[in-house]
Amino acid sequence: MFEVSLKGQVCLITGATRGIGKAVALTMAKADLMGLVIVDIQKDAVAEETQKELQSMGVDVKFVTGDASSEDVIKEAVKVCVDSWGKIDILANIAGVSYMRGLEDTTVEQWDKVMAINLRSTFLTMKYCSEVMKKQGYGSIVNTSSIAGITGGNTGPDYGASKAGIIALTKFAAKKLGQYNIRVNAIAPGFIETDMTAKLSDKVKEQAVSQIPLNRFGKPEEVAELVAFLAGEKSNYITGQVFHIDGGMVM
Repeated sequence: MFEVSLKGQVCLITGATRGIGKAVALTMAKADLMGLVIVDIQKDAVAEETQKELQSMGVDVKFVTGDASSEDVIKEAVKVCVDSWGKIDILANIAGVSYMRGLEDTTVEQWDKVMAINLRSTFLTMKYCSEVMKKQGYGSIVNTSSIAGITGGNTGPDYGASKAGIIALTKFAAKKLGQYNIRVNAIAPGFIETDMTAKLSDKVKEQAVSQIPLNRFGKPEEVAELVAFLAGEKSNYITGQVFHIDGGMVM
């Protein structure tokens, strides 16, 4: 992977206290990120520890507690970025949820929540961050889809549908925002070692690994390296793309 420098840049990230989101935040911190606003549903002990770890790396970290699918929460997060540093260079949408239910078992309430947290939050952050980025004349947005958004997946009808929506939203935004020098890309992780996959049974994990040419689950840090690359200047001519990071599971 290219050595990425994010020196002096400011990032807004959703879901950065655990798993892939935390790995992304730490990877960006290593790349000399200046400021970071984290949006997460709660600021518990784990979130506090993440914030302290990032601050120890020299990153000025602000925390906005709330649901990323709330318009008011996202407006506040954008305001914190602008009030603190006067800009937003990078938006990384990492927050996501899945109930891992079947078609018949998924309730309307679960469907709505997954769509809100996964898809509506991505729409809202892009809507309000792009307003700031347009005035700047630059910006990089990285959204998190999934191979489930490409294949339909096995993690519930809501999850795959929300992740497919993120792909369409990414491509739409890339077309519309390119004229402002704003790049919009998406990553599509496969099975990554996170709290979500930790809930899977050993049998399901074994079946999944058997379908992965690299014969293992990915690590959050490997996904984070890709996000950082797409956020930085080394990817300045890349937009509207969906990058599989799945060990070759979907080709």
